Amino acid sequence: MPLSAPTLQHGPASRHRLGQTQLRVTLPWWLQHLARTQGVAVMAALVALGLFSATAYTNPPVTNRRVLQLSSAAEGAALSGDKAGGATASTTLLRAPALEQLPDYYNGCEITSLAMLLRFIGRPASLAQLAASVVRDPQPLVVGQDGAIVSWGNPNDGFVGSVSGRSPGYGVYHGPIARLLDKYAPGQAVDLTGGSFAALLATVASGRPVIVWTTVNFQPPTQWLTWSTPQGPVRATMAEHAVLLVGYNQQYAFVNNPLTGERAESVPLSAFRATWVQMGRQAVTVRAHAPQHATAIERR
Repeated sequence: MPLSAPTLQHGPASRHRLGQTQLRVTLPWWLQHLARTQGVAVMAALVALGLFSATAYTNPPVTNRRVLQLSSAAEGAALSGDKAGGATASTTLLRAPALEQLPDYYNGCEITSLAMLLRFIGRPASLAQLAASVVRDPQPLVVGQDGAIVSWGNPNDGFVGSVSGRSPGYGVYHGPIARLLDKYAPGQAVDLTGGSFAALLATVASGRPVIVWTTVNFQPPTQWLTWSTPQGPVRATMAEHAVLLVGYNQQYAFVNNPLTGERAESVPLSAFRATWVQMGRQAVTVRAHAPQHATAIERR
């Protein structure tokens, strides 16, 4: 999702430099991490101002999208020590690789989720390859005098706006992502869009992660926009996000979150389901005949 931001650094060995001063204060790990990630959010916002025109930043929807992304990335990274938090004896969890969309693909949650899924089945593709290959909707962003989006592209047809975030961008929906999956893994794509939430969980239980459309903060969106396209109006939220669903139990969904690069981040199951419903029940996975090594499941 938009703008190039500094890479978030994790782990006790990392240091945050302010000028020539290095933080060496002995604080709880979570407080140190919070200080680092909030600093990243501030720096990313300053970088954003240099990358976008003044017109782009007076557009309230574009501004709101960046605020949501930066705050959600910082929050998620600050809590990253609690990986797979909430796991119980009845947890199903797939060992899928985790990748981060920042700093190169600020709007690239969908291609990053796809890259994780492709690596899981032994068909790796780089983010650069996927960004170059995803179908684009060429419709330009048109903004009214009040800052509202008048017209733009259709995410059902192709990626809307910039994947890197060097200019305003939105994202892409299930159809183009399923077709891109088939390009890199012919015959593997399964579009679960419109199905039941139980079907998503059953897919994970069978050993297959699922790309799921949700929101950046995993909360049902309260603000929606409608803009025109040649195919008709598009209703969207600037909180749009995509993740790789890799596990679940009775209370939590576990996702590889491309916004933070965290593996098996825990999200309350009811909230995750609600955002998936509001985002159109979009989901994409692979067929059951994945390589044997990719289907390892942890049950704990």
